Amino acid sequence: MNDVLQKSNLVAPEVTLEREIPYPPEQVFKAWTDQAALRQWMGPGKICAPNAIMDARVGGAYVFPMQHPDGTVTTVRGVIKELVPNRKLRFTWAWGEEDGTGEDVTEVTLEFHPTATGTRLALRHTGFTDQASRDKHTRGWSGCTDSLELYLAGKLTACG
Repeated sequence: MNDVLQKSNLVAPEVTLEREIPYPPEQVFKAWTDQAALRQWMGPGKICAPNAIMDARVGGAYVFPMQHPDGTVTTVRGVIKELVPNRKLRFTWAWGEEDGTGEDVTEVTLEFHPTATGTRLALRHTGFTDQASRDKHTRGWSGCTDSLELYLAGKLTACG
């Protein structure tokens, strides 16, 4: 009973990240919603998704098979829940198999705020069931936004 009370009092861990990107919201949003663009940059560091599939519409699905340098592939997939062109993108996020087995489903919200010098990208990833998963995703999203900036600057070759 004590364990149940402790767990119910915990705040679910989440990832929040804000990044100033020196490109307009239209360009940054397109990088997140265009399948060809995602195939160039999606993934942190040397992890990439050259076979990414994106159906960028509310109710549309995406699949990002992430290729690791050692040859292993881990796949994340989800469904677009909200899409406001150049302003907001919200989608589910689940690692695992095509049949839905694997990690719990979490949710990612991206907001694209115009600034005098480009875009303030606000990322919020919620629904983690443990701190370790949250911490791993914090590192992953930080690396992904690095890759996004390199892609937008024309300094990223496919798969790192």
